Amino acid sequence: MEKWRSKLFLLLLFSHLSSAISFNHPSHGCYWTESCQNKWVGGCGAGHVIINQSDDCNGLCPEPRYPPCLPFHTHFHCCKTESPKVTDKCSKCKNKIDYGDEYICCTDCSDPYVTDKNTKLGYCKTGAELAMQLKPKVFKWVAGPWMQCSSPCDGGVRYRDVECFGVTEDLSIPHYPVDDSRCSREEMPARQEPCNLRSCAGLNTSNSHIRRQNGMSAWVVTFFVLVGVAAVGGLGFAGYTLYKRRTSSQHGYVYIMLEGYS
Repeated sequence: MEKWRSKLFLLLLFSHLSSAISFNHPSHGCYWTESCQNKWVGGCGAGHVIINQSDDCNGLCPEPRYPPCLPFHTHFHCCKTESPKVTDKCSKCKNKIDYGDEYICCTDCSDPYVTDKNTKLGYCKTGAELAMQLKPKVFKWVAGPWMQCSSPCDGGVRYRDVECFGVTEDLSIPHYPVDDSRCSREEMPARQEPCNLRSCAGLNTSNSHIRRQNGMSAWVVTFFVLVGVAAVGGLGFAGYTLYKRRTSSQHGYVYIMLEGYS
């Protein structure tokens, strides 16, 4: 009887000590308790749920690793349940829960955990926020700009991105890409089309003809320029020669002296 009383006393003492220790619980997400707590009383604060317990945290505790606990005590892995916040980030996550009209996910795309399917209360073990994304009501194809043609002639192919997007009734949430099966195949724009169908031979012949025409025109212009330069030079030379002749000729009178006749 005395042994049972002593054990009961120790149990109550440990419970009192563990309950006297206070923690700074996060507003959401999960954490390991920082010190040893009684296994039966529990070590999570108000609004938290126990999802795991271990004397050494199974190696998951951050550095420095917490020391092993005494008998009847352990470390608890606690999570704060919360209602998911409406966002558009679930579309990029593969780890999400389908609830008919919406998706439930974690903002870091880790696995979400829902404790109540009606209220959607849940948590994310990584500490990320729980999020909810409304499913789109309207699906439509969105085509991007055409890329450059694969060939300049003789027929090539050009491509463009075509994706299926969903639009929700809430206009504050932008549309986001969804699986192509959501959009109608009959209404899907073409992702590729032929381009530059003109023959390369015809294009080269036309270019050669244009180059010949341009070459002939250049020669004609050059010929007339040379003729004009020669004509101007000839007129200038003739005028200079005439001027020199006039200025270099001698002027004077010729006197004839006649001897008198006796």
